[in-house]
Amino acid sequence: MKLKDSIRYYELTGSDIFTDLQKQNEYMTYLSLGFDLPNDFTETIEKVGDNLLILWADTHDYKDELELPSTEILVSLYLTSIPNQSQELADNDDDSIVEAPSRFKKKSQSENKTLDLIVSIVNSEMNLQQFYELETELVIEIINRVAEKREAEQKKKKKGGK
Repeated sequence: MKLKDSIRYYELTGSDIFTDLQKQNEYMTYLSLGFDLPNDFTETIEKVGDNLLILWADTHDYKDELELPSTEILVSLYLTSIPNQSQELADNDDDSIVEAPSRFKKKSQSENKTLDLIVSIVNSEMNLQQFYELETELVIEIINRVAEKREAEQKKKKKGGK
């Protein structure tokens, strides 16, 4: 998903696309492994499709005779993913291990990754406009690499100063 679309998704729906997809994936894992399904299973599964339709309707003029796109079309329009090198390596492995969801899994501190991404861009004094048309996965990877380089430079300065 492009950064501008993920920001607009958040503005329109009040929820974060990353969190919505993560929760949907977690519930689908429960279903595929035969666990008891949570009470809000149906609402959670349909939430992403409904919110993508809201996003689509925001950017398109629709008339009485216009058909609304299906969930599959909306997913193909907005949720393209940039293949990661580690994903390519994992795809080459024929043996895959399926792990059951852990009840002891550590919960992340931040619930809204889109907002965290925007805050990190602003804090790093980068121009948001240059990232606006890029895919969010690419923007996140760029910011992570910049942060890693800055940390490495700070470590070098600390070692050199001692």
